[in-house]
Amino acid sequence: MRHTAIRISNSYVVPDAQRSALEKASVVYGAAKVAPDEMGGFFSFADLRERPVNADFLRGRWTLLYFGYSRCTGACREAAPIITAAARTLRERGFAARAAFVDIETPHVSPPRMIGRDDDDHVHRYNWPQRFAMTRLFESQGGDLHVLSGNRAQLAEATRAYHVLREHVPPRPEEKGMSINHSSIVYILGPDTFVAAYGYHDVGESSLVALVEQLDTAERLPIDFAAIKSRYLKGACGGDL
Repeated sequence: MRHTAIRISNSYVVPDAQRSALEKASVVYGAAKVAPDEMGGFFSFADLRERPVNADFLRGRWTLLYFGYSRCTGACREAAPIITAAARTLRERGFAARAAFVDIETPHVSPPRMIGRDDDDHVHRYNWPQRFAMTRLFESQGGDLHVLSGNRAQLAEATRAYHVLREHVPPRPEEKGMSINHSSIVYILGPDTFVAAYGYHDVGESSLVALVEQLDTAERLPIDFAAIKSRYLKGACGGDL
């Protein structure tokens, strides 16, 4: 059941009453007030086999996208099965659709290697836990969830483009080493690769499916995405570009 708001791109013709109803929320998770049209525009990562994944991955299909970290014991565990099940249902109904989870934990996906050493206790630390967690996440969803990651530069650019907040904090229960406080948004990307709508991690499978079905048949207005992003960046930076 959906509790949080859903925002739809202004380029989709949706009745005002329905748009207003979707944007109301009974629970607020610190919602980003950014318009969907001001999000996205960057997609460059690697999959679990280190194969490059770019915007071609998105083109021609609906993509349900989530930024989190595979070792998370909180919202990510709820969001991953929701977007996977929604994408699966959409495919069963004849839509080209997929679900993708971008792991925002660094370093870049790579073979297991030593990444540090604590001189006080002579304990070597490896990036195995992250890779194991990413693999477990992939397998837990029957291989239907694309688990992606990137290097520091790629993740920095992506989190800026999609307005993903993240902050390393002490570990929560069941987590080791650290936790990441992060925004918890499910992005619906259209076949043109632009963000069509977004909601929060409790949006629910049925709500996602119904929304994609509606957007797929909605009239689409021309919109100058470059101008929108330029206006946003001017406001964010406090001056002209």
